[in-house]
Amino acid sequence: MPTKLRELILLRHAKSEWKQTELADIERPLSDRGKKNATKMGRWLIEQALIPDLILVSPAQRTQQTLRRICSEFSTNAITVDALYLADLPTLLHTLSETPQAERVMIIGHNPGLEELFEFLNHETSQSTSNQERTETVTLFPTCSLAHFILPQSWRPLEKGDGKLLQFIRPKDISPPL
Repeated sequence: MPTKLRELILLRHAKSEWKQTELADIERPLSDRGKKNATKMGRWLIEQALIPDLILVSPAQRTQQTLRRICSEFSTNAITVDALYLADLPTLLHTLSETPQAERVMIIGHNPGLEELFEFLNHETSQSTSNQERTETVTLFPTCSLAHFILPQSWRPLEKGDGKLLQFIRPKDISPPL
């Protein structure tokens, strides 16, 4: 019997506001552009039938606002995970290994951790023989960008290259509604 696969969606928080310099990093809100892009990404998830069964989200204001914007037209189970605030690769891998069973999981988090997790999971980048080949796929993980992976059923432990990248979408890649 074939092994059932699971999906992981990595979403970097939308563009944040930098004007209020007195705010602590964790308190920074979304900018106007960030709000628009997060709403746009939420609509795209609906259009693509990619609604997550479970969303794990950092406690930062900008990730929480991104969550509310992308989920404005659908509902799903979301859990705030304190460890996701500015999480590094080992923390992200540990969080995934402890994630409740769900067919499609989304993490809304921060760079550089999400970019490191992307590189770690991506079968294409782990199979490349040169740095130039690695960077031709995805060189940056801009704000409100989304990476959609297929992974093995068990995430304990995830190994380098376990993921197959299905798509990488930035807000600017999404056509406006007709």
